[in-house]
Amino acid sequence: MALAKLPMQLTELRVRSRTPKAELDRKVGKILTADDYNVLLTGPTRVVAPSGQPLAIYLPRAIPANMGNAHYPALHEIRALTDNRGLASGSRAIKVHRQHRANRVASTIIGNFDPAGGRFPYCRTTAWTGKNTQQFRALYPLFQHIAAQMQTYVPARYAVQMAEAERTHPDWRVADTPFTTMTVNNTYPTGVHVDKGDLDEGFSCLAVWRRGQYAGGHLTFPEWRLAVDLQDGDLMLMDAHQWHGNTAMELLSEDAERISLVLYYRTRLAACGSGEAERAKAQAHKTKSLA
Repeated sequence: MALAKLPMQLTELRVRSRTPKAELDRKVGKILTADDYNVLLTGPTRVVAPSGQPLAIYLPRAIPANMGNAHYPALHEIRALTDNRGLASGSRAIKVHRQHRANRVASTIIGNFDPAGGRFPYCRTTAWTGKNTQQFRALYPLFQHIAAQMQTYVPARYAVQMAEAERTHPDWRVADTPFTTMTVNNTYPTGVHVDKGDLDEGFSCLAVWRRGQYAGGHLTFPEWRLAVDLQDGDLMLMDAHQWHGNTAMELLSEDAERISLVLYYRTRLAACGSGEAERAKAQAHKTKSLA
């Protein structure tokens, strides 16, 4: 009989000093450097904000090697370029034909998405997911494993997010998880930003796959001046509504690659009907647009 893996013993770190707002404002949308942190996490750590609320939980090697290697090929292939990541792209968006565009980066949203303005007044699966349904479902064991880590290490946040997921139609969430949506980022440092559209009372989960050799790419919370150099199979559970970004990356080998998988719950999906009902809305919108 296999023994259940015990939770990691975490060192608790309570942050107190904030970066002054004027200084932090200058960093928004920018790629960070080593000068933007003075604490680098090196082992299992629970970071607590001055309020007493969890800020981040660093879990080294939380993704077992066999699981990480099994899912790497699928994640490696999810690398379409996009110019709609806003501040996370490391640039300020500019308006082009009534839409805001930023630097093109290899970032793909998978899973499900809520209504977005006049263009998509209905809930939908993302473009990649619609074209790769079986590949997406094959990732479920990975998503469920990450959900189990969330339940173990931030049970209160997990409970709130799971309650929201359970009142969301099953067509829009991953079974046995509090997740509806994931972002796959490939080998680029994100500019300083906060996430939007996900559950304030919940938590985001960020796992990393590394290949080849590179320097930098440290996940950094500039307001609190702390960072972590996530290794292959590491997991960070985090409050993504805190300012965060990455330090610049230097690729040192031709096969250098850093994949980050971010999992979260999109709040507006709770109001969606079934997949069939939302597809009917989409068809009606398309018909009206063509009229």
